[in-house]
Amino acid sequence: LIIMESMSAAKMSRHGNTDNLTPFLDSISKHSYYFENAYTSGIHTMNGIFSTLFSFPALFRQHPMKEASMLKYNGIYPTLRSNGYSTIYFTTHDGQFDNVEGFLKANDCERVVSKSDYPKNMIKTTLGVPDDYMFEFSIPIMNELHEKGAPFFASFLTASDHGPYYLPEYFTPKNKEIKKQIVEYADFSLQKFINLASKQKWFDNTLFVFVADHGAPLDNLYSMSLNYHHTPLIFYSPKNIKEPKVFEKIAGQIDVFPTIMNLLKIPYYNNTLGIDLFKEEREYIYFYASGKYGVLNDTWFLIID
Repeated sequence: LIIMESMSAAKMSRHGNTDNLTPFLDSISKHSYYFENAYTSGIHTMNGIFSTLFSFPALFRQHPMKEASMLKYNGIYPTLRSNGYSTIYFTTHDGQFDNVEGFLKANDCERVVSKSDYPKNMIKTTLGVPDDYMFEFSIPIMNELHEKGAPFFASFLTASDHGPYYLPEYFTPKNKEIKKQIVEYADFSLQKFINLASKQKWFDNTLFVFVADHGAPLDNLYSMSLNYHHTPLIFYSPKNIKEPKVFEKIAGQIDVFPTIMNLLKIPYYNNTLGIDLFKEEREYIYFYASGKYGVLNDTWFLIID
């Protein structure tokens, strides 16, 4: 599961962007189950991590991962661990950011790989190592997990598309603006990961899921930016998804957990606000940003300030 920093759907060619920023994401979206009307819960990374992994929306000003009493939640990590999976989380930077490491370890993530695990010479900014290095670093670790004989679940949080921006010298962008160049690099890193993964023994039996932590405020039509929430949602497994399909129905970041369980054919208990997108349909989706919450369906956009 790859949670992509600031990857608004509006950065993709298939959603009208003309700068060719995401050729790889655009390419795999055509060979996947692709939900083109999916929305994130909030506009902050902590919203994206919590909502993707545990299927709850952005709870106004609450920060579930920083609560004084660490609560246990149902979600991807507890469900897969109870089914015999090894569980791990990779981030480029400090594992204590927003108390993510402590929260995930309290909720059945066995290991967090973060800034302190990487060679010091590879740490380039306050956000730690470049995205593509995190992916490269993860491969032998996942190979070790695979060799133990049990299935594994890994989630990743990318960081390149967040200031301070850093472009490795071996990457050559096509655009001139740094905010466009960094999206190109983020896409390059995802492609590098899939290329590396495709050479591993576990690739053919793996489901890859791509979703943004949140989008980017690239539009100002309304007092809430829809592009700040509109995310690609891609379920990619070339050996197992024989008939790629585009879904127009409304989806939420909070639906990732139940939908993954369907695709893995693993029984699960769902006491979250997420739904299995292959069995149910949403009439609307809701999200929160800066004191406002929005409710969106295929006709109306309600904003409550």
